[in-house]
Amino acid sequence: MLIQALQADHYRVPLPVALSDSTHGVIEGFDLITVRLRDRDGAEGTGYTYTVGSAGAAVHAVLTHDLAPRLHGREAERIEELWQAMWWALHYGGRGGAQALAISAVDIALWDLRARRQGTPLWRMLGGFDPRVPCYAGGIDLEFPLDAGAADLDAHQWAGILAYLR
Repeated sequence: MLIQALQADHYRVPLPVALSDSTHGVIEGFDLITVRLRDRDGAEGTGYTYTVGSAGAAVHAVLTHDLAPRLHGREAERIEELWQAMWWALHYGGRGGAQALAISAVDIALWDLRARRQGTPLWRMLGGFDPRVPCYAGGIDLEFPLDAGAADLDAHQWAGILAYLR
């Protein structure tokens, strides 16, 4: 199945309340970058990545300007080969950051495309055995006041999410 199109979209997701932590300072939102990868038969796989408040436009640019043209017409089933091709095409621009995030979003979309074509959930195709996935939520580094941290922990526990407060 040959890759027909890669569509990347960039969304700014504002938080209802600004957060802060010891590394990022004030966090007012996230940048969500999505990838929709279509093959010539019309099957589609979806991937995504995100950044915390900056550099989302850079990831989107790498996807749109650098990766989309290189992937067009390539065999979607050759996931590892495509990963190597993306890595070596981008490595002079950096081996992390926007390049790694863009590759990651495409890689997820390729695996999702394979699973959809096989008609099986991605978790099962990748060797999973149980559709239930334990979740973890933490907010210890968000510099919440004590009462807000306790309320956050209570909300996670009420939702059935495993949460730790140290």
